[in-house]
Amino acid sequence: MPEESPAARPWYRALRRPLASLAVGASVAAAIVAIVSAIAMWTVRSSTDVMSGSQAAMGVVATVVGACAIILVLLGVQLRSRSSWRKSVIALVGFTAAALAIWSALRVVDLYESRDSLVFVDSTGATVLTAVASVSAIAAAVLGVAAVAFARDVERRIALSAFVVVVLVATLPTYRSIQEHRAGVWQPDLMATAATPAPVPDAIGAVRYRLPLEAGDRIPRVYRAGNGFVIDTRSGVTAYDGVTGEKCWHAGDFGTSGRLLVVRRDPGDAAGIVVLFLYGGIVAFDGSSGEVLWRREYSRGGEVTAAAGSIDALGVVVFTADAPEINNSRTRLHSLDPSTGEERWNDLIDCSNPTLDPGTPGQFSYRCGGKPAVIDAHTGDITDMPGEYAPDAGSDVYVVSDPRPHRDPTESDVTRVVSPDGSVIDEIPGTYPMSEARDGMLLVYGGADTWLLRDYRNHRSTTLPLRIETRYGLDTVDTIWLHRRLVITTRYEYPQRLQMVDPARPSDAPDSIESPCPRDESLRELHAVPGAVIAQCGNSYLAGLVPPHA
Repeated sequence: MPEESPAARPWYRALRRPLASLAVGASVAAAIVAIVSAIAMWTVRSSTDVMSGSQAAMGVVATVVGACAIILVLLGVQLRSRSSWRKSVIALVGFTAAALAIWSALRVVDLYESRDSLVFVDSTGATVLTAVASVSAIAAAVLGVAAVAFARDVERRIALSAFVVVVLVATLPTYRSIQEHRAGVWQPDLMATAATPAPVPDAIGAVRYRLPLEAGDRIPRVYRAGNGFVIDTRSGVTAYDGVTGEKCWHAGDFGTSGRLLVVRRDPGDAAGIVVLFLYGGIVAFDGSSGEVLWRREYSRGGEVTAAAGSIDALGVVVFTADAPEINNSRTRLHSLDPSTGEERWNDLIDCSNPTLDPGTPGQFSYRCGGKPAVIDAHTGDITDMPGEYAPDAGSDVYVVSDPRPHRDPTESDVTRVVSPDGSVIDEIPGTYPMSEARDGMLLVYGGADTWLLRDYRNHRSTTLPLRIETRYGLDTVDTIWLHRRLVITTRYEYPQRLQMVDPARPSDAPDSIESPCPRDESLRELHAVPGAVIAQCGNSYLAGLVPPHA
């Protein structure tokens, strides 16, 4: 059969060779961009940024797809005849590249959907490089398959020109995107030099400073952290020095936070770690300086429904509505290392909104419909607790009791002190617990205006000479531990008083101190923080009560 003359060929067949040459050059360029971007991602990514999707996996896949595209071009282009083994290798490599390209496309869609949270959880722009590597790998696979299917002869100048253009077009915008991302990474707008916090005082001093509270529907919350305390208004977090009341660090412009926790690295960590839950991610700050310690993206499309932290423990429950509902697989409990944000373990749970509360060091308490339990933050081991309600964690033990009704306790009302392994180490019949268990001591109410200081390690009770207004209910009685002393007050006593008990001399009359708040402002809360006691006066201001020697 005579060869078809060039003049007789259809116009589109005349374009076959230059288009195939373009595909060859562009495929090789895209493959190299994918490989280089993946390597750059591994180089720049920060160990303190923890993403829910594996950037390493996406980088590996992009590298493999890029290598497959180059192999396709080398084996399949400019071969007049292909032996059977070459065809088999080409088919295998092409299928591998196509399958991995589809996987990469799905991961790129996930990255795009989480773009709003990346300013909080990616401090280096590694996700930009991950996206570039994946998109380039997909393009390399598509162009490589097309080149192998249609190319027989390649015009080297066209292929080289396409190679150079694609490299430039991919490189320059990528560099600019990374710089823009880094410039927009969310950071605290005020930070401080880390300092050793002052000790929590053992006395209540005079008012040294007052901090006005912002007006709004939500009353700001106060937490002990850093060199004093932090205030969370949900639209901003501000840390103050406990002794002076001066602002130490501030973080804002993050929209609205879901919740804030203060956790400790170990029992000696006075400054703590401030953990802020934001849209799509978690950011942890050093309590003293405000430096960002780690960032973590939780499950894309997920929502944090519960979280609790204590010493060496941070538990987070994430509910993902669009996850496949197979064996209640939408809700997971994650245990994180407070120091690094790294995941220690995760497990499926049966309810989307469980009860999660702080525990003793290395634990948090958990309840999901059934009996309460405590979970080891390192291993995930579950220990059942007695009673029907979540236990209250103290410094070294848990306190378990039934809810306090509006009546004096009877013999059936029993306060139980439980060790972290679930064993009951002390029982006090006919009482309600009224304070946190602290270093062997617990305040309990025995009815008929009888207040007892319980030594739960030695099973002894001492009657305290307290006079506390209880007619409005025991829920109006508040207690806090200072360094070694216990402060008791009630919200509906006029005038309000602070009564301070020394466990070393429980039979002595308690020190009585007038409320630092004016008569028209009730004392809502007390907080023992490094260097001071913070009193919240109504919704108006916080008063810093600092001992004279501080």
